[in-house]
Parts: sequence; C-alpha cells; structure tokens
Amino acid sequence: MKNSVAERSTSRRRLLFAGFAALIAGIFGSRKAAAAATKSLGEPMTTHMRNGEPPFQPLDTMLLFERGDENNGNAITHEVLSLIHEEKGKNSYPWTLYTSLDTHHENGDACGVCCRVHKHGPGWSSGLHSEVYCHHRGTAIGANIEMTNDYTGSEESQVIGLNIQAVGGAKPMRHGIQIHDGGNHFETGIHLNGKGATGVDLEGNYGVGINMRNNNVRLNEGACVELDGKGEIKVRYKNNRIEFLNGDRCFGHLDVNGRDHAL
Repeated sequence: MKNSVAERSTSRRRLLFAGFAALIAGIFGSRKAAAAATKSLGEPMTTHMRNGEPPFQPLDTMLLFERGDENNGNAITHEVLSLIHEEKGKNSYPWTLYTSLDTHHENGDACGVCCRVHKHGPGWSSGLHSEVYCHHRGTAIGANIEMTNDYTGSEESQVIGLNIQAVGGAKPMRHGIQIHDGGNHFETGIHLNGKGATGVDLEGNYGVGINMRNNNVRLNEGACVELDGKGEIKVRYKNNRIEFLNGDRCFGHLDVNGRDHAL
C-alpha cells in the first residue's frame, strides 16, 4: 500500500515538473521568436535627440526629437518620425498611432494630438494631412470623429464634432471649410444624415447667407420656404398648387396647371 502511494506521488511530481518545464520552454521560445522577428538598426535611442539647430520650444516632454534642416536639393520629404505599418490579416484592428488622454483639469486646455505649423514661405502647407486610397469595398474615411456626451449635470455642456476657430491676423482668411472637387469625384459635397432641430444654422451676420451662384434650390413636395423668424409665413408646392400660408392656413394659391397670365 505504501509503495502504491509513493508511486502515485512520484508520478504527480513528474507530471508537475514536465508541465513547468513546458511553460518555461514556451516563454523563452516565444521571446526568442519575437527577438528573431524584430530587427534593431541604427543608434541607441535616447529621450532627447537633436539634429541641426531648430528653434527652441519650451516643451515639458518625456521624449523629444528635434531636426533643423536647410534642404535645397531634390524635392523629397524630410521626416522627424516615420511609422510604417502593414497588416495582411483578415480579422484585425490595425491602429498605427494611438494616443489616449485621461484628464481631470479645470484650468487649461487638453489636447490629445496637437499640430502647429508656422508658414514662412509661399509653399503649400498643412497642419494635418490625410491621404486615403480605396482599393476594395467598404468604407474609407479621411478623418473620422466619434462624439459622446454622458454628462448629466445642470450646467451647459457643449460637445462639438469639428471646431474651426479664427484667431485673428493682419488679413481675413479665405474659407472656413473648402472642398476641392475639380474632377467631379463627389456625388454630394456635404451630406447631413440625421435628425435634429436645425440642419445648417447661420448664426453670424453675412451679406449673403447662401450664395447658390448657378445652382438650384430644391425641396420635396410639401416642404416650405419660411419667410419670417417664427416660421409662420410660408410658401410651398403641394397638389399642383403653389400655396401661401399663414401658419396652417392657406390664404392664397397658384394653380400650376392654369393658364399663363401676369400676376
């Protein structure tokens, strides 16, 4: 009986040691495979690297790359940091650059990504540039913004998807938003897909609210053009009639099938 118990104990110890050895081998094997897949090139990286003499900026940063150039040769790009990422898997969520900001500040400005450009020459410049080449089905978006507001307090909370702020200068700037489509690639320039109180709100004071130039204004049958601030005096097309309304009451109409005559 004692021999049987001792044999079972010895067998359990052997099984435990075998499992532990397999675990150690798996850990070191995976590290070895990762080391073989990752190749290190160039100089050891430090927290501050400086190339040239760029203008000094008082930054409280943990990692700083600086580069100051005077390039007059071939027209090629000159990067400070380049990230190249290729994903060939079919079930994946590749995010080449990810930033996360969790802030509780009350005074100051919070910004997940800040891009600043000082344009001193006549060349084309952009604070943020995105290029998307669509080669397959599905959705391709140049810049995607997802917003959520779960604040339940009584104070005002403004959540804005895209904010373009003019902060001055010697001359007025040309456009707040501009869409270039000289080759007629967009079926729709701006598409609002949703439901709310107002689709487009021109709160400012402009000489011309909307300049349609050579373009038409189109409404579905029954939709109105409102002629006062309260939306009571309206004009609409409905049932082959152009109707003039005061609230819900039609006080005059034109029969679109009637004879041509002067009004």
